[in-house]
Amino acid sequence: MGAAKRPAGRRSLDRTNQFDLLCCAPAVQASKRMEIRQLRYFQAVAETLNFSRAAERLHVAQPALSRQIRSLEEELGVQLLVRSTVRVRLTDAGRNFYERLDKLQHAFEEAVNSTQAIARGTGGHFNVGSDWRLPMPELLKALLSFRASHPDVVVNLVDLPLHEHVGALRDGRIHLGVTLPEYLGTHDDLDLMRLSTAETRVALAARHPLAEEPLVRVRQLREETWLLLDERTTPGYRSQIVQLCRLAQFTPRFGLVAQSIDALLGHVAAGDGICLIPDTLVPRSNNDLLRFPPTDCAPLELYAAWLREGSCPLVPAFLASVREELFEKKTPMAKA
Repeated sequence: MGAAKRPAGRRSLDRTNQFDLLCCAPAVQASKRMEIRQLRYFQAVAETLNFSRAAERLHVAQPALSRQIRSLEEELGVQLLVRSTVRVRLTDAGRNFYERLDKLQHAFEEAVNSTQAIARGTGGHFNVGSDWRLPMPELLKALLSFRASHPDVVVNLVDLPLHEHVGALRDGRIHLGVTLPEYLGTHDDLDLMRLSTAETRVALAARHPLAEEPLVRVRQLREETWLLLDERTTPGYRSQIVQLCRLAQFTPRFGLVAQSIDALLGHVAAGDGICLIPDTLVPRSNNDLLRFPPTDCAPLELYAAWLREGSCPLVPAFLASVREELFEKKTPMAKA
């Protein structure tokens, strides 16, 4: 059959691409009996509008190619090609079918490329857990550095209370979380890296007798009223205070429960009681109503956590950015 002009704007199938390789798999079927191989054959004929050249490109015999195209038309119940002794042309239905197959090829190649990019750690989405209640400047700076070095990765900062990060790792909502030791529980499935160590301070009203002390010991707070944060957003806060006071050989007297750090400190300033907070939450602006002397409590350790097996390929690159930021700041770091 004679040569004819191929459809305008369509890519050649001269090279064997990934879509072609998939189409060669005889076990893959487009419908009950239609083989994807037949679709590849049809694409070649539609682009060359010449059975001889299409057969040569596909490395098949021309009669076999003709039979496959006939079989495809029978399966669809549609005539795709008009054949004559001098030319081959697409029917309207055939042109529509070809154009949709071409879009499918583009979509398949994009799926392959994006999947390989995710596996290489150069693409995809990366979800990092955060908690607005706990400032983490090193982590945020590492995130900016990571975004700059991985422009094709979509980085999402997922705001979750710290006690939810481990669960979010396990159910796939985040790829890297931040947590405290008391929220870890059994964590044989996790790897950890210490991000920071925060000093525990006691928030006191400015006129409190201990406000100007260089160090306040927990036993000195025996007669105080301890204010709390809502257990729903800060689980374990109350039990931590109970444990600290027990070590100092007294039982704490609890007062009101606040819904936020700002509200909690407002009640302290008003003289309603005292509270313990990490130094990362101490307001940086001058406050004539509050004082935050250090205590003899053990430091508060904050950890990055990720799944030991099956973790996102982007985790090592992000941790490298975190380590770089920690080293620049000379922050202690250890692998748990």
